[in-house]
Amino acid sequence: MIPMIGEFREKVKSSRDLLGPLVSIYDPSVAETLLPLHPDLLVVDMEHSVIDVRSLQSIVMASGETPILARIRGLEKNEIKKVLDTGVAGIIIPGIRTVEEAEQAVMFSKLPPEGIRGAGPGRASGYGYQFQDYAGKANKSLVIIQIETRKAFSDLEEILSVKGLDGYFIGPMDLSISLGMEYSWNNPTFVEAIDKVVREGKKRNLISGIYTPLNGKDFKRVKERGFNFIMFGSDRQAMTITYENSLNGYRDL
Repeated sequence: MIPMIGEFREKVKSSRDLLGPLVSIYDPSVAETLLPLHPDLLVVDMEHSVIDVRSLQSIVMASGETPILARIRGLEKNEIKKVLDTGVAGIIIPGIRTVEEAEQAVMFSKLPPEGIRGAGPGRASGYGYQFQDYAGKANKSLVIIQIETRKAFSDLEEILSVKGLDGYFIGPMDLSISLGMEYSWNNPTFVEAIDKVVREGKKRNLISGIYTPLNGKDFKRVKERGFNFIMFGSDRQAMTITYENSLNGYRDL
């Protein structure tokens, strides 16, 4: 029942281009449908969807041995505790703006003495039956902050130096909006901003992640930068693209 937290942590740190489709539909059968494609991981989006902790746990259970990263709603102490208790391999925390918030992200996610998280008899600990074993591994759950605000970008070096932080995730669309620039890999200013985050992350040996849509236009530019994992489109986007291509193809006959 206890997730392979430490093993996944080391796999991400030593890998490049792990592909994680974004699950935003709360029905666990959506995640289960993806499993025959052998994704490296799944990212469950609680930030921009109606997925709550109850739905998340069902998705984690349906996903079997496939690791789950949960992008939570924000820096909320109780939600972080409940999400980690479901057995996810780690969390992505959006909207981080300051060093203090990054420090709180770590504190809320780690058991004492590294943090102040309380752990209950949830699924991650075998509903309490394997609590001691889980407690020894729980702090290896990934704590990843999302770089997407102007404030975080301006204080990037200090934020990425926070002790206990495992990695960063770039939300390219929100970051470009925050910085007042076009989200395009053909835009040198946008590329410079992305590369600055990548450089600072590499200096600190942090796990790196980014989102890319499924249209294929950005794949080469993303791959060149050697991110550890990629939030690879979304279930809704995949459905829309497939239906759009098929509907248009049939109508053009």
